[in-house]
Amino acid sequence: MGTPTGDGNHHDDRVGGAADATADGTAGAAPGTRADGTARAGLPRQRLLTWDPGTDILIALLTLLGFWACYWAGTTLHPAFLYAGILVLGTLVPAWTVLRRRREGLVGLGLTQHHLRRALLISAVLGAGSAYQLVTIAHEQGVGLLPHLLANLVVLWEPLFVFGWLYLRWERAFGVLPAIVLVGAGFALQHVGSVPLGAATSFGIFALVFAVLFALVRNLLVLWPLFYPVASGIGTLQAGFQMGWDDVLIGAAAMLAQVLILVAVARSPSRAGQAGAPGAR
Repeated sequence: MGTPTGDGNHHDDRVGGAADATADGTAGAAPGTRADGTARAGLPRQRLLTWDPGTDILIALLTLLGFWACYWAGTTLHPAFLYAGILVLGTLVPAWTVLRRRREGLVGLGLTQHHLRRALLISAVLGAGSAYQLVTIAHEQGVGLLPHLLANLVVLWEPLFVFGWLYLRWERAFGVLPAIVLVGAGFALQHVGSVPLGAATSFGIFALVFAVLFALVRNLLVLWPLFYPVASGIGTLQAGFQMGWDDVLIGAAAMLAQVLILVAVARSPSRAGQAGAPGAR
């Protein structure tokens, strides 16, 4: 996590640290890795505040602004803009930056076995606790519960982009507290112009809560797939978005495309000595 050490140097948050570490950060890891393959150097002790921005912070900021534009265009002009943003700015750019440029492994996107049981337990408890509210709102609005829930389930791109990509960039560069605030502000910004300002603000507040949960384990499983679909289902209904089977099919296709992009980038050969060298900033 690029935080300053006592000797004035900085740690890189790549996984394994060795030249033979694989894209998921588990195989060929250097000595000192945990049982789940997460290198100790890959997930150093979190700091509430720090200052260690690298060039990937600029990349993250540009993807956030670009995605806001795509989200607005996708909701006001044509949905193709939104899905282009999801696949390029929300998946390809983060995957290339984390897996190829910085060679952190999938742990750098929050895809890890780190704190696996804790993440699943928190997610299951919160998902079950929120289910009644989702059922009640769906019944009051006359919305089909199953397609609405499934449509929110296949929205993998949102937690991956907001928390696996943006949050982990902000946290390594600025610390936990600024990262939480930046995620909330960024998530609200993402919806400005696409939904009423009040709804965008409420989405930002939701993101603050999600960011706190994610900060506990830095594992996307604390949010998706057990809790985030339920919470997102509630939020979308409260904002007036009702989803059906067509949304399920489109979302599933987008999620499949995301997975294929992640696999392709993770397996693509990297050439030593280029920007993809371990610890590139």
